[in-house]
Amino acid sequence: MQKNTLKAVFLLGTLKPTPVRSNTDTLSEYLADHLRKKGVESEIIRLADHHIEPGIETHVETPDDWPGILERVLQGDIVIFATPIWWGNQSSLIQRIIERLDALNDKLLETGRSDFENKVGGIVITGAEDGVQHIIGNITNFMSWNGLTVPPACSLSWLGDATGDTKESLTKKFDQGATKDMAETMARNLSFFARLLKDNPIPIKEGGVSGKVAPGTVGIKAS
Repeated sequence: MQKNTLKAVFLLGTLKPTPVRSNTDTLSEYLADHLRKKGVESEIIRLADHHIEPGIETHVETPDDWPGILERVLQGDIVIFATPIWWGNQSSLIQRIIERLDALNDKLLETGRSDFENKVGGIVITGAEDGVQHIIGNITNFMSWNGLTVPPACSLSWLGDATGDTKESLTKKFDQGATKDMAETMARNLSFFARLLKDNPIPIKEGGVSGKVAPGTVGIKAS
């Protein structure tokens, strides 16, 4: 990877393992193509191809693939959660990795530092039913309170019936609708803010903040 090249890591939450075609994978690759035009290399990690145990720690009692996946995620400048809609919510695989990432939130509360600081986040969503705004709200809230910077207009969604579509025919649908403009805007904003933060890191105050967090609430109380 060249010095000025950024890296995006997609956490792909389709429930379909390789080589089954996935609409969410196709839309993720579509966004990756637009990111490439902005000098961003992409890695798509298909969670269904990995063994990920339930839990809220990086390392759980039964060894699994999550610690290695997390290392790859943290090497990126851009982190993208990609999910289909299931009954109005993100997929169970995306929910599982959100729960496993809770360990990073514990570190943030204890030290005041996040492993996601100075990285930017984005969201990719596909489905045949509504639920996009609800999922954006859920994931954006998680990203924001765990140190990721979420730039404007950094979600890419496509809703529709893709029954019988191939990857090529679905990509043509993306090109013919608003999806193309959304992908271009998202790629522009993600790459701009990722470079901005790389050159101008957010000043972070050292020290834990756990004593300033009200039980059962999200966020940090003013001291």
